Amino acid sequence: MTRKLRFRLLLGSVFGLLLSIIALYFFLYQSHRDIASENAAFETSVSELSQRFINNPDSSTATYADQTISIYGNVTALDLKQNSITLDNKLIALLTKEEIKKVKNGDLVKVKGRFIGYDELFEELRMDQCIIED
Repeated sequence: MTRKLRFRLLLGSVFGLLLSIIALYFFLYQSHRDIASENAAFETSVSELSQRFINNPDSSTATYADQTISIYGNVTALDLKQNSITLDNKLIALLTKEEIKKVKNGDLVKVKGRFIGYDELFEELRMDQCIIED
């Protein structure tokens, strides 16, 4: 193998490694989602969504997991320490400190956020990054 060929192979390997590192960096450090500015993929009530998960949890998880949804229900509990509200005793929604100030127990609210899951044991729905919609 000639010296020129070895140099070209070394240069090509270094260039390929550099491109791989750059691609990996952009894959791992993608920009964060801004749920508040996204359009909701689904709009439903707490009772309707809960019933879908009770009837068919696997299909519902595939449909709603990590989706931005708008959901409405009555506030049945407030947790100011955790910045969370509970709607219809079925959905726990995590809000910011500013958003939680907009609601009180008994209010009918519409919440938009990222659906993160369903707890079959407690039959609870969970969302995060939520805002109160007008």
